[in-house]
Amino acid sequence: MNESPEAYAYLIRILTHHQQPMLGYLRNNQLCLNDYGTVVAEEWIRSAANRKGVELDLWTVLPDGIEGIVILNTAALPISSRSFSGYGAEQKPWILSSFIASFKAAAAKRINLRRNQLGEPVWQRNYQEQFIPDEATLNLWRNRLRDKAG
Repeated sequence: MNESPEAYAYLIRILTHHQQPMLGYLRNNQLCLNDYGTVVAEEWIRSAANRKGVELDLWTVLPDGIEGIVILNTAALPISSRSFSGYGAEQKPWILSSFIASFKAAAAKRINLRRNQLGEPVWQRNYQEQFIPDEATLNLWRNRLRDKAG
């Protein structure tokens, strides 16, 4: 993680609607993504690439969602958008909410087109985020994600 006071790390977990294992399956402790899981991976990368100030760290698609570390770098944002004072554990930055919303919408649209079920829910309404306050906690979550990824 960038040690700059302008970088904030969050652990993000987004679950499928009713936690349905619709993105793949585990075989011999290895995750095998299906077509929907591949869409989720592609859109996760694409959504971050299209958002200034959002960097992906370690992440993994799970059968029932996606979990990963997102770094928010306010130095990459226009001056008018850098009002991150008070962010961290107390307040969720708008750029994080915006990134998640665009990811969920794009992935749901592509998945629903593939399964010919336009408008059907793919994701739970909310998502879980946890502020990562320091390098030691960041490394702890990275190790946990590596274990989940197999």
